Amino acid sequence: MTDQLSGVPVAPDRLPLIGHSVAIIRNPLEFMASLSDVGDVVQIFLGPRPVYLVTTPELIRQVSLNENNFRRDELAESIKDICVNSVNILTGKEHELRRRMIAPAFKQARLADYAVVTAEIANRWAASFEDGQDVNLMSSAHRVVLETVSSTLFTGDFTAHAQDQIREDIPWLLTEVVRRGSLPASVRNARLLANWRFKVRSKRLREAIGEVVTQYRRNDTDQSDVLSALIRHTDQLTGTTLSDEEIIDELILVMAGGVGSQASLLGWILHEVISKPDVAEKLYRELDDVVGAGPVRPEHIPALPYLRLVLRETLRMWAPWVSTRTTNGEVTLGDRTLPDGAIVAYSPYMIHRDDEYYENANDFDPERWTPERAATAEQRTSFTFGIGPRRCPGNHYSMLAISIQAAAFLARWQPVADPKYVVKPSNKDFVLSPSAVPVRMRLRA
Repeated sequence: MTDQLSGVPVAPDRLPLIGHSVAIIRNPLEFMASLSDVGDVVQIFLGPRPVYLVTTPELIRQVSLNENNFRRDELAESIKDICVNSVNILTGKEHELRRRMIAPAFKQARLADYAVVTAEIANRWAASFEDGQDVNLMSSAHRVVLETVSSTLFTGDFTAHAQDQIREDIPWLLTEVVRRGSLPASVRNARLLANWRFKVRSKRLREAIGEVVTQYRRNDTDQSDVLSALIRHTDQLTGTTLSDEEIIDELILVMAGGVGSQASLLGWILHEVISKPDVAEKLYRELDDVVGAGPVRPEHIPALPYLRLVLRETLRMWAPWVSTRTTNGEVTLGDRTLPDGAIVAYSPYMIHRDDEYYENANDFDPERWTPERAATAEQRTSFTFGIGPRRCPGNHYSMLAISIQAAAFLARWQPVADPKYVVKPSNKDFVLSPSAVPVRMRLRA
């Protein structure tokens, strides 16, 4: 095995002691995109420890579909204190059970309830701007997504304190989780002040959410929200119910997985439409035909097929830049056998931006997803929400929410981008977010 691993190529520009950590933090997109030509499996180093990055769709599918061969040690270490035993950390039978336990929160009937809340917030957000106002749409998108996610988690009248705590702590905690995951363990452990702040904010957030869970149990009524679904579900196979601590874990996971990623994708979809007149013209025409003067309603979304194409292309262009696993025993990938405890990583972004898998992969082309052009090969290389047992359970809600928010905004506004500002990706989340989207608001006729 040692001989096999010694032949695994190492990514260029490795620095003494810290490895590739600086390159990953400073410019993860450029770093990841440079590795597909290095080999099918490439070693990158977080400090002295190697990470084995797989660079082909076939190997990514092998990792994703063979769940029992991997654990989530690195992720668990990054989010400990804030999230102890959520579904994205658990493995094996525990993971299977937890997925069944949280599934009712994302059933179609629940999504219909969430869509009503999402539309109300989105329309109120779209109406909050003034013609001629200068706005950073990225900051605004983050606020509306944060309000939407927290409002669909729990809707009781007594939840204001918890929602305020979410809005205060979640953005900082998300950024810190990404940073912790990119640093070697020695550096991460040496950040005493940052680690202390992480623990304090995590404890404060968990306590605030815990108070809401306790109150929900006392009231014992279905509020048509995520928390109600988690509290009231009993697994039919085992008779298991979720404890308060497990529910807190899952609520925080919904926020961690939803707020940053949804806000980033909403920011990107607005940026792409604003900066591409041909895309904007088609989308505005569709919105005029279906939505008219508004407000946007959930039932409008299925009648907006071009908006769905724009969203799918945004998801492809701005896919998660990294995902990690830890081998659970010896694992063979291609012609390499990795030892137990080895870190394996892959980059959906790298695959989605490779011309080998997507024609003119760096061009924003929504119509590549029309039935006539969406080839089977492209379907097999789409990893935005993951595949297999760890596919994101909230993916349908995320797409619905972003569609409603984008439709509500673009039905009313046609902003003009700041010509002096170049929008760049920022690695504050597992989905890279626009650094900023500065615009001058222009009301549509």
